[in-house]
Amino acid sequence: MRKATTLALAIMMFAFFMAPVFGYETKNDFQAIKKAVKENPNYEPGREVKWFKVLVTDNKTNKTKVQVTLPISLVEFLVRCAEDKHIRMHRHECDINLEELLAELKKAGPMALIEVYEEDETVKVWIE
Repeated sequence: MRKATTLALAIMMFAFFMAPVFGYETKNDFQAIKKAVKENPNYEPGREVKWFKVLVTDNKTNKTKVQVTLPISLVEFLVRCAEDKHIRMHRHECDINLEELLAELKKAGPMALIEVYEEDETVKVWIE
């Protein structure tokens, strides 16, 4: 269970932090994210985000390996309690304020954050 949770978080963080390395431009990415959010069939403008969810499913047995559901208020509390409220990548001069990031995600509304389909497992992270 720890491996699957660690894998899900590692994948999410890797995708988030490696974007500058592969030359993705923030301005274009933001526009693409806004477009994807608008096209998301589960997206309802103005709907309040209440949950942060992670699901890891075994593709062979179709059984849930890991399922995490946290109230968004608990996630906000954990961010406020974090000793360092910024994530920094020194080589790429990237600085992300966690409180601002969470506020923007809440404002965007319910959406999938990441979905990874592998041969053995499927990992999904979303807010709703």
